[in-house]
This record gives sequence, C-alpha cells and structure tokens, in this order.
Amino acid sequence: MKNIFVEGIQGAGKSTLVNNIMKWNPKLRVCREGDYSPVELAWCTYMSKQEYEAVLEKYKPIKDEIVKNTVEEQGKYIISYTKIITDIPGFHKDLENYEVYNGRKPLAELKEIVATRYKNFTDTAYLFECSFFQNIMEDLILFHMLSDDEIKAFYRELWECIDAKNFMLFYLFSDNPEENINVIRKERSDEAGTELWYPMMLAYLADSPYGRKHGYSSFADLIRHFQHRQALELSIIKEIVGKNAVILPAKEYDAEQIRALLGASEQSNYRIRRINQREIALLDDFLYEAIFIPEGVDAPPREIINAPELQVYVKDFGRQEGDICFVAEVEEKIVGAVWVRIMEDYGHVEEGVPSFAISLYNEYRGRGIGTVMMKRMLAELKAEGYLKTSLAVQKANYAVKMYKNVGFEIVDENEEEYIMVCVL
Repeated sequence: MKNIFVEGIQGAGKSTLVNNIMKWNPKLRVCREGDYSPVELAWCTYMSKQEYEAVLEKYKPIKDEIVKNTVEEQGKYIISYTKIITDIPGFHKDLENYEVYNGRKPLAELKEIVATRYKNFTDTAYLFECSFFQNIMEDLILFHMLSDDEIKAFYRELWECIDAKNFMLFYLFSDNPEENINVIRKERSDEAGTELWYPMMLAYLADSPYGRKHGYSSFADLIRHFQHRQALELSIIKEIVGKNAVILPAKEYDAEQIRALLGASEQSNYRIRRINQREIALLDDFLYEAIFIPEGVDAPPREIINAPELQVYVKDFGRQEGDICFVAEVEEKIVGAVWVRIMEDYGHVEEGVPSFAISLYNEYRGRGIGTVMMKRMLAELKAEGYLKTSLAVQKANYAVKMYKNVGFEIVDENEEEYIMVCVL
C-alpha cells in the first residue's frame, strides 16, 4: 500500500480529507501535525541527547509524560510536546525553541535534516497531513526567503530521496482562498466569537523576515501569501511530482475518485487490462454478477443469462465491430469486467452508440475498482472516436451514484430503470 500525502493551503479542507481517507482505508497509519512522524517535524522537538536530558531535569514533575511522547532517532530526540497536557508555565513555549522551522536551523542544516529523514523512510501504508509542502514551504519562503527557483531546486533534490513508486499526493486546490480563510476564521474562534487562529496566523506572517521585508500586515497580505504559495506548490507538482499527484478542488472533490485511487493503490498486483480471447467465456459469469438483486429478494437461477435479451450482451463477443472489454485483475485473478457493444439492449439510445456493462465479484465491490474500470473504458471510447455511450440501471441500484460520478446523466426513465448517457 502506498504512502498518502495530503496537502493544500490553509482552509482547503486537508483535515477533513484525511478523516475521510481514514474511514475508507483504516489500515493506514496516520501522522498529523504534532504527531511523531518519520518524515515531518512540525510541532515536535529535534534535539541532542544533552538538550533532552536537560529538559527531563528541568521538568521532572512530567518526566514520565515527556519520555512517553519521545522517539529517539539516530541520536536525536523527537518530543511530540503538544501532546503533553500540563499546567507548568512556559513548558510548551520552551520546547517550541527546539523545533527545526521558523528559521531556527541554518538553511543547509534544515535541508539536510529533511532530505535525510525522507531518504531513511522506507516504510509504506502511512497517511501524512501537511508533511510534504506546508511547514517546509512556509519556512523556505518566510524565514529563509528563498526565490521560487531556489525552492524548486530544493524539491528536485528532495524528490531524489523519495521512493516515488510508494508516493501518492492529494493536493487540494482552492480557487477562492478568501472564502476558505473566512470560514476557518469563524471555525477557529472561541465560544464568545473571539478569533484565535487568524490573529496568530497574521502575526506569524507579519513578524517573519519575509513579512517585514514586504510590509505585510493585513488580511489581503495573508491571502496574497497563500496564493503565491499555492501557485508555487502547483508548479512543483507539475514539474517534479508529476503523475504521483492528484489535484482536487478544495472541499468539492469527487470522493469516489479518491476511493478508487486508494483501492487501486491498496492492491499490490492490481491492474486493468484488455481481455484475452481465451477469457471471453468469463463474461457469462460477469453478466450474471451484473444482474441487480434488490435486498430481500432471492437471486435468480444462473440459467437466466441464456435469455435472448441477456445473451445480446455476450454472444460471440469479440467478433462484432465495436466490441471492447477490459478486466480487473488482482494477484492474477480476474475479479471484474467492463465491456461495451453496439446493440439493441435495455440501454440503447441511438444507432452507433455503444452500450455499457460492468460487474465485479461481490467480495471486490466497494473498493473503487469499478470506478477505475469505467474511467478506463470511457477514455478508450473517446480515443476510438465515439461521442457518447449509454446504459440502463435499476433505480434502486447503488451503482447509479457511481455512474453519475464518472459523467453519466439520466436522459430517460421508466417505472424501474434509468437510461443514462455519458457524453465523451
């Protein structure tokens, strides 16, 4: 399973997306800001043994809590200090001084720390929030005042340290950062409506070397900074990260698309490929699997697929012009199929328009594989020059939502079924 990174400017909805991914894939180990992370150091100390022992001595009453929240890593001591609840005055402010960001480390040392930790990270199945861009990017822009080209050069070097085959980045793009920031200003206020996050964030920007140089002090300046950072991050994605990244509209992303991508990455031997001629007989199985059975209704006998109105989907498949089929294969087992044929079926809309059929074995449903198969077929049909495709689906079938998510729209209906068309 790949490592998943979630990024985007403040207010884009990163925490919500992380929460959703956790629900969809509970096997992932989650690292948020302030957690110990094998790649990120936000809200954590990075100190020598001598410094660590001095902290233990200074804060003896909570020594056990400090030790419990400490990870020793190649001679450095990483304390997740914001996880420690204490009323000792100045404790959190004191430990903040041992972080690596906000200009606390010389640029060369910061680069070395980040690159080394990524290089040493060889595990998989992690879910990281704000670990690739946000904190590193803020430090490089605001405190080290690097140019865009210098930051891109840093990320090119960092990318060489990353196991790209196990890296997937979901980037939440905001086309209205003002609105997003105004939302979190309200969300991150106390019960009396006093803003907590915004004054702190504005002060962070205004008091930074970059902020002082440019005279930043207003809401408009904060938005200007976020817009610049977002544009730079998108440029790095385009030029460096490439196909390992998926750009999503902030707070309006397609959940099924993400689930499909996660489902695909979860399968180590997962692939979509064209069906082989010797495998055509499997379409009988998938034709039967495609029959919608409402809850509480017994499954029909398998012989039902021999009915002429169903055989039109599979009889002599591959011998007719326009027959196309892809299968989903997991660990060398075919678990699903999507196929099209130009035919007079339940979903036929007009001459020359291919009709869609798709099904998966029951135990492989709900993983997003069906969505991946459909998108592969839609891309193939478009490449072949088709302008549209159609299908028929029972109104009670949960797959209606999946069809809508990949671009199908309802164009007609009868008592039991929708007729849906996807314009390519």
